[in-house]
Amino acid sequence: MIEVSGLCKSYGAHEVLHNIDMCVHEGEIFGIVGHSGAGKSTLLRCLNGLEPYQKGSVKVMGVEVAGLEGRRLREVQSQMGMIFQNFNLMARKNVFDNVAFPLAIWHKGNPRKRVMELLELVGLADRAGQRVQSLSGGQKQRVGIARALALNPQVLLCDEATSALDPKTTASILDLLEDINKRLHLTIIMVTHQMEVVKRLCHSLLLLDNGRTVGLGRTEELFLAPGKDMQAFADNEYTLIPGGTNIRLMFPREISQQAVITHMARSLDLDFSIVGGKLERYLDDVFGFLIINVPDQSRDTVLRYLKDHRLYWEILEYPQAEKEAAHDRAAD
Repeated sequence: MIEVSGLCKSYGAHEVLHNIDMCVHEGEIFGIVGHSGAGKSTLLRCLNGLEPYQKGSVKVMGVEVAGLEGRRLREVQSQMGMIFQNFNLMARKNVFDNVAFPLAIWHKGNPRKRVMELLELVGLADRAGQRVQSLSGGQKQRVGIARALALNPQVLLCDEATSALDPKTTASILDLLEDINKRLHLTIIMVTHQMEVVKRLCHSLLLLDNGRTVGLGRTEELFLAPGKDMQAFADNEYTLIPGGTNIRLMFPREISQQAVITHMARSLDLDFSIVGGKLERYLDDVFGFLIINVPDQSRDTVLRYLKDHRLYWEILEYPQAEKEAAHDRAAD
């Protein structure tokens, strides 16, 4: 569907994207994630031809974007609907006219049937004649989604589409996007810095930091076995115990609801402390995360058990400064 290889983009001497590779499959929800300034929105604009790039390749539905211009570029762009953080609606127009605008630009004839189908899809059929100025933020984004779908695109690009919304409204928009993805088999690319969006929707993701790839793959795999960059983005906070060995366990869907820890304690005849834990939803699955603290003399036995039972794990190092402070307090 979309293939990017060796993409580099600069503004003058400042390189904002460096050697980016990614592949988005048809019907997939793909996340481009990272903190502010990572290059996410610039990459999105390269995908739909709004930004030129100096090196590499961007192919959309088999067509190389570089070099396209005029009507041919507009035809490719028409297959890529887009929604924005700040909605970008025509404030003085009503809901119907906003959704109908792309159809008018492309001279699609009488748009009424198509517009009303889309407003029904996004739950705003009864608001067709209402001015967008009077709508809530969530309703405005639903209008934006309907407008983006007007030309029956193959891809929907979402640039921080929920960043300006409250949590409840964000959840409703994510539900709508998930429904559209399943019902229309629409490929969706989400640019976001919000963890709840990544966990809720994205099948795969690209993690950017200062324009460089620091994570790429299936969302489940990146969260179950995160590198340091993924951990920094996820911002997992926990308080560790200074003595013993702190181990973070990640339970994939096939074992997240099994009594793994109880079985381990009984099998090894071992007492250990539970530092913290939680269950989190990723797409339609539930994953378990648990931090335990085991005596140093039992460390190798526990790690061998975890390997034998194919559990994801990592040792969490207690910060040296905190360790020294804890030692000083104990000495006092």
